[in-house]
Amino acid sequence: MTTVAPTPPHDLDQAPEADEPDGRLTRWFGPMTALRVVVLVVAIAFLAGVVGWTASRKTSDPLSSTDVGFMQDMGYHHDQAVQMALMLLGKDDVSPTLKSFATEILLDQRYEQGMFNAILDRYGYSADAKDEVMGWMGEPIPRDDMPGLATDAQLAELQKAKGRDAEALWIALMTQHHLGGLHMADWEARHGKDATTRNLAHAEVVNQRSEIIDMNNYRIRAKLPIPKGFDDPLKDQRLNPLSFTGSGN
Repeated sequence: MTTVAPTPPHDLDQAPEADEPDGRLTRWFGPMTALRVVVLVVAIAFLAGVVGWTASRKTSDPLSSTDVGFMQDMGYHHDQAVQMALMLLGKDDVSPTLKSFATEILLDQRYEQGMFNAILDRYGYSADAKDEVMGWMGEPIPRDDMPGLATDAQLAELQKAKGRDAEALWIALMTQHHLGGLHMADWEARHGKDATTRNLAHAEVVNQRSEIIDMNNYRIRAKLPIPKGFDDPLKDQRLNPLSFTGSGN
């Protein structure tokens, strides 16, 4: 059983409420100050390593090539989500509510990386993604062509953006990033061998789908535009609850 607590899926047709609360970490710990974020990141990373090492204490290697490839590639994919979360948290002119979303993403993805690294290390695998990735899903592709990754130009634009422009672009980029991650996590949840790794992937599908919907609800509530070049995420078939393992079935 995974240690990642799945967030219940949202109704795609549900209208956002005007008084929708902040993210769960803000409700639990109060406003996410810089010090609290640092302390939580350290604590989560340590916990992930301990739990991952304990969960993977087996006498024989339980991992398939799909499990190993997923954890290596998703760990690399997570690095960019962490980078974008930190970019938003470093801006003074964005909503505290959106910063709470960024903090949740930062902590969730660092936790998962800690789990991946602990399991891979236990069985003698490198945590680094190779130059070609996703061969475990079929045809390999260059690492920086992984689905959902923002380009260097997009990251530079996000770094320079301010206020509402930064909020709208961050939501669009993080949504795109999460949709790419859903694609990989769903494959592992369906085709992986190791139960711990499959459970991590299943929880990631549920959590990231929920985060996409939460961010879109915030965008609608704040009357932010969808930036040019991005589509309405709720029209993406990857969010269809019948199309992936995160539907709760």
